[in-house]
Formats: sequence, structure tokens, C-alpha cells
Amino acid sequence: MDTQAVSPKSSAPASEPVAKPATSVAPTPRAPAVPSQGELRERMAAVAQQMRDYLRSNGRDLEFRVDADTHDMVITVREAASGKVIRQIPNEEALQMRRYLDEWSGTFLDVTT
Repeated sequence: MDTQAVSPKSSAPASEPVAKPATSVAPTPRAPAVPSQGELRERMAAVAQQMRDYLRSNGRDLEFRVDADTHDMVITVREAASGKVIRQIPNEEALQMRRYLDEWSGTFLDVTT
């Protein structure tokens, strides 16, 4: 192997790179602004209205409500002509189970000290 091909031309140590004072640093990107609670509600209302309009054009009605007992959001899709429930998310069985669990939570724990 030829050592001349890989040996350095100078034995002096390489100089450290020096930062130039005129060099500018790129600005730090800003985090996107977090929307306020009111803005989020407005956006959600707009999306809900778009979904309602789309489903109505297909003969369906969309209902959003908050269950009084569980405080969960419930979405109901109905047939527009008859009012018959096509689908509910979460379904009644899931809501009933949640009510039952909320009612009995803490019953099996001994909280006395």
C-alpha cells in the first residue's frame, strides 16, 4: 500500500473554524398559536353544520347532544323522512354501561382510614 497517497501534506494542526460576526442566524420558527376555547367551538359548530348539510342531502339527519347522566357526546343519525334512528354513537348499551359504572364506582373500595 502506498502511504504517500493517504498521508497529510502538512503536519500542522488544522485551524478551528471561526464564526464571522456578520453571519446571521436563522430565526427560530414560532409555534402555531393555540386557538381559544371560543374559536374551537366555532370550528366544531361549522364542521357539524357541514356534516348535517351533507347528510340531509342524502336523506339523513344528524344530531349532536350531551348525555345528561354520563356527560358524553352522543351522535345520532336518523332517517330524515321517518325519524328512525339509523345509528347512535355510542349506542344505548354503551351509555347504560357507563351509567352503571359511574353509579357503582367507588363502591368496592374501602376508603376508610
